Amino acid sequence: MDADPPLVVELFGQPGAGKSTLARFVAEGSELPTRAALSVAWKRQPKLSKAALLARTLLDAPCLAAATKVALNGRLFSGDSLSRLVRLLIKSHWFRSQSGPFLLEEGHLQDLWSILYSAGRREPDPRQLAPLIRCLYRGLDVQIVYLEVDPQSAFDRIRARTQGKSRLDRLSQEELRSELIGHADLPSRLVDAARLAGLRVERLDASLPIETSAGQLREIMRRLGAPATKRRR
Repeated sequence: MDADPPLVVELFGQPGAGKSTLARFVAEGSELPTRAALSVAWKRQPKLSKAALLARTLLDAPCLAAATKVALNGRLFSGDSLSRLVRLLIKSHWFRSQSGPFLLEEGHLQDLWSILYSAGRREPDPRQLAPLIRCLYRGLDVQIVYLEVDPQSAFDRIRARTQGKSRLDRLSQEELRSELIGHADLPSRLVDAARLAGLRVERLDASLPIETSAGQLREIMRRLGAPATKRRR
């Protein structure tokens, strides 16, 4: 009998949406794996295992074709963009072998956002992205939770944090505001593509208090059958 596919609840949104904060808030006190646990597991993979994953990726003609179309249509011609896209394909193959459930503050969709953002692609066509997204999530039971946030709220949060890991944290105030406004449509384009790819997507208002957002996320997870997490007192 085949094993059940990994159940993945993936938070998605632009920097400043509060993904990491919400994931920590909800997962605290539980054994629910997050992005950090996956990253550790990936780094422990032997080189031979990663080489086998690369070979499997190169033999996956539909996914390679979808990735090639995204690269050509999105003009992702730099070595960095192409190598990151290939790594994303490899990790998607590896992820299917993991056992869930997971609560991810960053997943495949966020990685794709980062690749497109770095290449300056502000308004990609969701119809061109959908086949690649469908390939990336093949074999997974996924719920995308889109944290919507306006550019000003995102700006205020990024400026207020002291341990931000986003490249936006290194920008001046003027540069940061310009980047957030200029790329404001990119997350919604990816969400539209995810829906076209057949993924479940639910929106949360990221401007709400963390307790409210956490309650809504717990309810989503409860409906999916994910392990309950403790409520803070």
